[in-house]
Amino acid sequence: MILWADSISRSFSGRRVLSSGRLTVSAGEIVGVVGRVGSGKSTLLKISAGALQPDSGWVQFCGQRHYRPRLSSLAARGMFYLAESNNLVPAMTVRRHFDLIENRFGPGDCEEVLSRLSLVALLDATAESLSAGEVRRVEIALALVRRPLCLLADEPFRSVDPKVCQLLGESFRMLAHQGCAVVITGHEVNLLRPFLDSVTWVTSGTTYSLGSADAAWAHDAFAREYLGPNANRR
Repeated sequence: MILWADSISRSFSGRRVLSSGRLTVSAGEIVGVVGRVGSGKSTLLKISAGALQPDSGWVQFCGQRHYRPRLSSLAARGMFYLAESNNLVPAMTVRRHFDLIENRFGPGDCEEVLSRLSLVALLDATAESLSAGEVRRVEIALALVRRPLCLLADEPFRSVDPKVCQLLGESFRMLAHQGCAVVITGHEVNLLRPFLDSVTWVTSGTTYSLGSADAAWAHDAFAREYLGPNANRR
């Protein structure tokens, strides 16, 4: 198991968001973390990445347990965290972002990745000039070049069209095939479903591991309380 976060609690201004959150992901696995707005999905992801401190609980990454996880130390060991927004430097060109990744972590398959995600024509564009879909493609391309041990991506399908979602999903699957442990949050469940190996449902301050996507969609409470009455359960 690459990442294991357990007994996670976190409050904001006296409001308890998580009381007993748990998240696990193994090498080569894609886990979808889903739940209603405000359920604590992003909070759980931030804590698991070391970008936010828990009130209680711990995060174990690559066999080392952290009670006060820090993004800088986890990143040095192979964690790659994509927040919901503001992952790129606005005034910096796409090319410069890739140069920085390769300078820090060594050369990757940059040319192949840029071609696969149709980014060659955007190399000299600044991040602030990109559309939402282009930003997402750059972010995932940086992860592919980095080849992390674990990728945590918060709402990567938000505000992008279905074709880009398909391209991003295929990129997540490629990372998983390389042995990366991948965790994705999102509300676009029907777009996420084909790429997920397992589903973790965040609700009422806690988490439930529902097994495979098919098992999750067949779970009565999940279908009734989250997917809704018109959900395609096949």
